[in-house]
Amino acid sequence: MRRYVGSWPLRRGRQRPARLFAIGLSALVAAAAASLTACGTSAPATFHPAASGGAGGSGPATSAPSGGSPSDAGLISLPFGSDVHIVMPHFTPADSAQIPAVTTAKNFLLAFLYAEYRGGTDHRWLGYTAGLARSGLRESMSQADVTTESFRGTIRFSHMQAFADPSRPGAIDVAECFDNSRSHDTRLRTGKVIADHSPADQHYYRNTDVLVRNSSGQWRVSAVYPVVFYPRAKECKP
Repeated sequence: MRRYVGSWPLRRGRQRPARLFAIGLSALVAAAAASLTACGTSAPATFHPAASGGAGGSGPATSAPSGGSPSDAGLISLPFGSDVHIVMPHFTPADSAQIPAVTTAKNFLLAFLYAEYRGGTDHRWLGYTAGLARSGLRESMSQADVTTESFRGTIRFSHMQAFADPSRPGAIDVAECFDNSRSHDTRLRTGKVIADHSPADQHYYRNTDVLVRNSSGQWRVSAVYPVVFYPRAKECKP
C-alpha cells in the first residue's frame, strides 16, 4: 500500500489508495492542529436529489440544494439518486471573514462525494481545489476501485468548525466529523453491494481541509491533513 501523509478515506473508510486524498509529502510539512472541540450544534440539512447538474461540469455551481436553509446559501445542488442522503451541518463561523472558506469546503465535500458516486466521471470538485491537492485527488480518482464503484445510503458530516491554520499564514482550516456507517459501496454497473470488511471504527473520523486564497481572492482546498479515526476522534461517533 502507498503511504500518504495527507489522507481522507471518504465513503467507507477503507485504507486503500483510491479512498485517500493523495496530497503529497511536501504539501503537509506542518503538523495538524493538536485538538478540535465540538461545535456547530444547530440542526443539519439533508441533501436530496436535485434536478440540475450534469456529469461533466468542471466548475462550481451556485444553486442552493433542495431542503436547504438561508444558512446554506451558495451550496451546490447535485443529482444524487433517491437512495443517497448527504447530511451537512448548518454551520456558520462566528468570524464572518471565514464564511466563504467554509462554503467552499462544504461544496468541495459534496462535489467530491458526487464524483465518487459517479465513478470518478464528474469533475466539479476540481473547481474547489488547487495545487497538490488537485493533482493528488485527480490521481486518486483514476484508480480502478473508484472508477468501478458507487455507493448508496446516508453519509453524515457533523461538528464542523473553522480556525486559522497553525503554520500557514492566511490559511483557514475547516474541520468536520465524517460518518459513513449507514452507507454501502456498490458496483457501479450492477448496483450490487460490496461486502465491507473494514474495522467498525474506520467509519467515524475527523477530517481537516486547508484552504488558501488564490490570485482572484477565492478560497480553494490546497491540502488535507491526516484523518483522525475514532476513538481518538471521540466526538465523531454518535
